Amino acid sequence: MADAAEKFKAFEAAGWSRRASTYGRVSGAITARFIDPLLDAARVGPGMRVLDVATGPGHVAAAAAARGAEPVGVDIAEGMLAVARRDHPQLDFRHGDAEALPFADSSFDAVVGAFVMNHLPRPEVAAAELVRVLASGGRLALSVWDVPERMRFIGLVQDAVARAGEAPSGQPAAGPDPFRFAADAQLRGLLDDAGLEDAAVDTVGVRHRVEGDAMELWDGLLAGSVRSAAAVEALSPAARERARVAFAELVEPYRVAGGHELPAVAKVGSGRRP
Repeated sequence: MADAAEKFKAFEAAGWSRRASTYGRVSGAITARFIDPLLDAARVGPGMRVLDVATGPGHVAAAAAARGAEPVGVDIAEGMLAVARRDHPQLDFRHGDAEALPFADSSFDAVVGAFVMNHLPRPEVAAAELVRVLASGGRLALSVWDVPERMRFIGLVQDAVARAGEAPSGQPAAGPDPFRFAADAQLRGLLDDAGLEDAAVDTVGVRHRVEGDAMELWDGLLAGSVRSAAAVEALSPAARERARVAFAELVEPYRVAGGHELPAVAKVGSGRRP
């Protein structure tokens, strides 16, 4: 089990490092729409020491700094850290594993994690770690994607792969159910079991516009994902083309002048350390 978890983490770290320079084309712009609700849930404000777990290109850490906080960003993907340090040289970014954070107990006034729990093989271990480094009275806030039926940027890619009609020739390292915490009870339970009080889950939805045609959207989404891209890459060339054609058909109802506008829905869970 431990070997499988480490294999999955290595798969994720390598995948996000490869996509660090292209993440912002589509995926990074979508996740940015949910930064303020995440920071609001953690009540991030001036002078607070904030840990941004799975910081990626540093968008959440930069937004926390803009509120007057003192953020530290941590990520397992060195490629993402390189982008974060390049784009935000004034901020503190460190390499680290969410399941074994390189910080002392009670180091932070708030801890936030944007769309990270579904990428972790042992989310309960990570949740305990996030609470460990949180000071008494501090808040933890986590965002996760809703199910594919409501988070259509992910759902349409999955539907297109299914329409390709071919079992992938190879599978990526086994990982957790990426939508387990889309269920309010599951996310609230994760926070409760980690020892937090006043756990709450809010649903946040936006409609996000992406310029360009269907194939630009397809390419942009794959350039900013790891598991979805791996599922496409595991198809034969013919099946990959069928998936592209299917995606163009599936995304047609969302077409607007100059691009596409799709719903993106997330859950934001939060709680307070006693």
